[in-house]
Amino acid sequence: MISTKYFYKQAIAFFRAKNFEKANIIISKVIDNSDITPSMLADFGVIKRAAGELIVARNYLSRAVKKVPENADFLYNLALVCGDLNEIEEAEKYYEMALLINPGMPAALNNLGNIKKAAHNILDARRCYEEAIKNQPEYFQAHKNLADLMEASGFDKMAISSFTRAIHIKPQPGSVIRKALTLPLIFNSKEEIFDSRERLKIELDRLKNDKKLSLEDPVIEVGSTNFSLAYHGLEDLSLQKEISSLYQKICPSLNFRAPHIDDWMPGLEGGAPRVGFISSFFHEHTITKLNINLINGLPKSRIEVVIFSFSNIKDLWSEKIRKSEHKFVPLNKNLDLARKQISEEMLDILYFTDIGMEPLTYFLAFSRIAPIQCVTWGHPVTTGISNIDYFISSSLAEPKNADLEYSEKLLSIDGMLNCVTKPIQYRNVSRVKKSQEIKIVCPQSLFKFHPDIDPLIGGILRAVPNAEVHIIDGLNPYWSILLKKRFLKSLSDVSDRVKILPRMDNNGYSQLMQSADVVLDTPHFSGGLTSLEAFAASTPIVTIPGKFMRGRVTLAMYRQMGILDCVANDRKEYVDVAVRLCLDQNFHEVVSSKIRESHDRIFDNRKTIDKHARIFEKAMFES
Repeated sequence: MISTKYFYKQAIAFFRAKNFEKANIIISKVIDNSDITPSMLADFGVIKRAAGELIVARNYLSRAVKKVPENADFLYNLALVCGDLNEIEEAEKYYEMALLINPGMPAALNNLGNIKKAAHNILDARRCYEEAIKNQPEYFQAHKNLADLMEASGFDKMAISSFTRAIHIKPQPGSVIRKALTLPLIFNSKEEIFDSRERLKIELDRLKNDKKLSLEDPVIEVGSTNFSLAYHGLEDLSLQKEISSLYQKICPSLNFRAPHIDDWMPGLEGGAPRVGFISSFFHEHTITKLNINLINGLPKSRIEVVIFSFSNIKDLWSEKIRKSEHKFVPLNKNLDLARKQISEEMLDILYFTDIGMEPLTYFLAFSRIAPIQCVTWGHPVTTGISNIDYFISSSLAEPKNADLEYSEKLLSIDGMLNCVTKPIQYRNVSRVKKSQEIKIVCPQSLFKFHPDIDPLIGGILRAVPNAEVHIIDGLNPYWSILLKKRFLKSLSDVSDRVKILPRMDNNGYSQLMQSADVVLDTPHFSGGLTSLEAFAASTPIVTIPGKFMRGRVTLAMYRQMGILDCVANDRKEYVDVAVRLCLDQNFHEVVSSKIRESHDRIFDNRKTIDKHARIFEKAMFES
């Protein structure tokens, strides 16, 4: 009789040769033998994981850990399998147990750092990556992950330094690109914005001339977008097109073309246009709240809807999307497989609710998956991508000659773009002044705080001694640290009256909107859903329309309501209006009353649904 040990050695040999299927077949012959050691159980678990049998792999590794709980490698491999199964809390527990036994285990530290980062536990994530690098200085993945974390935290110089070290260890193309595209998130000055963009242009020129640079899967290798460009308050079309052109050149797989495109004849087979809506944010997110009524409201007699979602998050909003009457397709997060899934639906039109906020839909947009492809202002800036045909916007928000700022053909709906239901917590709101203190709220994400807002805040606080400006802590704690550091310089005499509030749930946020005396809109990139909620609470917003649509969304809402009292023409008027709202109670009440009487015009805007249907039908006809 051939021993278990003999088969075990064979299985390990096949595993090392990456023949996982053969290794898996061999271990099945001895899997129940009584002389299997804990080490064999653990290795069988590793082989089963490689073969994709995750539940079985977890069982074998759990048995090994039970027999030898002090083995750090067993715990580490069990954590890997739990991570594959999306059992994140279990994975975290086993990594931490492994590190109690072997505190310097670099791979466990790196992976634990990834879990901490995903949970927005940024400080612990940073400590994990740095400890991994300390124990293994040439650990490429830890350097890359630290660079990614530093970039997301707003430390662009530290990110560039970490990417440089990662590239020195392994010149991976994705890291080379990430280093080139790294930009600050919280700027100290406008000069820093100009300098960072100048650096970006130089880096793009260098990359264009690098004949060896190539990518196979940009989602995995790059894993990010040029998201932060839109917050600089400057023209982005040329840079967006340059970045897009670079990706098309170095990654030929992005130029995928669905098989049905070439034979497509609009309207030949009759029936309604087949329109697909796609996002990675079809859960409790601004994107869903802005689009769900449009998606569910399109008349079936005119539009056949298919919903494509990259989101695995399950909540009340994702259930609303999944349980709609339309076909729902959960997308594989592998770019090639996702393209094929969408292609199989043989769409007429693919509608991206957002492009640029995350890598999956951004890189997907390079391919021609539907004969007509369009995007709207989920991320309100042109994509620069040649295969996106239309940008759907609102005439209320777009400035004159706006079409010159888009690589897409601009289609502006006459009126409000979105059909958003008024949040139930704002119904029957009555505003009550509870104290003599003036509460001014700027509820925007901290990366929207362009340096141009500092003198506006300073001017208001100096004119209203009993006022405080309240802003909300970011998802990343470093954003607040960097912004406070800037305020200490730019608002030195009043920075103590800028308060950073902890993040809050929906009820806490609605109470904040209702208790605010004034809401400040950020220059260059205005509020969207935040402005809708402020108006639902009848709270005045002071806004200064920007040069581009992304700085004019609050203006669009004011125009829809027919109220322009708080729309400033320049910075001085912005400060004056805010100060008057704080000090002149009669003026404040007049504006609040106007908003209260008119804000229904910006909610439940069913007309936009018909206008979208007409756009889809017109696009089919024009094609």
